[in-house]
Amino acid sequence: MNNRAKIIKFTEIIVKIVIVLLGIWILYKKLFHNQNISQLLTDLESSIKTTKSLIFILAALFLVPLNIYLEGVKWKMQLKPIENINTWKSFLSIFTGITSGMFFPNRMGNFLGRIFMLEKGDRIKAAMVTIVGGMAQMIATVSIGLIAAIFFVNKNLVLLTIAAVLIIGILLIMYFNIHILKYFQFLIPKKFKEKTKEYFEVFSFYNKTELLKILTISFLRYFLYTFQFVLLIWAFDVPLTYFKAMIPISATYILMMIIPFITITEIAVRGSVSILVFEKWLMINNISSSYGMMVFSASSLLWIFNIAIPSIIGLFLTYRFKFFRKNEF
Repeated sequence: MNNRAKIIKFTEIIVKIVIVLLGIWILYKKLFHNQNISQLLTDLESSIKTTKSLIFILAALFLVPLNIYLEGVKWKMQLKPIENINTWKSFLSIFTGITSGMFFPNRMGNFLGRIFMLEKGDRIKAAMVTIVGGMAQMIATVSIGLIAAIFFVNKNLVLLTIAAVLIIGILLIMYFNIHILKYFQFLIPKKFKEKTKEYFEVFSFYNKTELLKILTISFLRYFLYTFQFVLLIWAFDVPLTYFKAMIPISATYILMMIIPFITITEIAVRGSVSILVFEKWLMINNISSSYGMMVFSASSLLWIFNIAIPSIIGLFLTYRFKFFRKNEF
């Protein structure tokens, strides 16, 4: 191994160590220096005394691997034109993606933990195809969120329904014609156009059948993690049926999609939005707004299940990152 290769290898090791240490610090601050977590532990202690609540909590926890598996299947589909990875590696990539997402606002760095798991595929192209999966998940969130908003507001129903149908329709048309994004290359400065042309072509990699499969998985994931939320709401004895719980949950998710946050404040932001939406909904249904804090605890526990635990697992997988490949030495 020549000196340049040794320097690159050493740099890669240092970067991995920094990622692990920084990840541990972020999780430590969120889990052990967080008043919201203290509230969660208090509520959790009183809730798990009943068998029913414990079953709901365990059921929500056991759905986490399925949630990640579905995202892994979706990621494998997105990557197929770039690199054909097996399901297991795709599954592991989701963990490292969740970990890398901790370091960026709204977890936007999720794709970094995925693309550095690739063996051969072009990383820039892989980063760009995440737009396809991200748009599919956004359509699921927006579609169900807008339907929930109609029930939530319960005024001007005709106008709201027309607006929702138009928005969902436009998003679906854009998604199933995502290849038109390659024409946005005209925004790139002339001197970079030739170099970037092949990257914009990635949006032509998918036919409508493949796009439909990715969208279907996105909707399945949406209903899976919202069902986890419902289970945890029931675990904390909030008196809402599945349908009546899904309305404020869906409204919460569409709001969370547009509200900026950083990882350190995520529990607080997520909890605050949940309380705001649920307290309003509980009042509409003549239910005591005091259950709002139970919803806050359910939301915090869901974050621990779907983000914190996978992030910890992802930290142990950072050794698999390939920042530099052998042909780059």
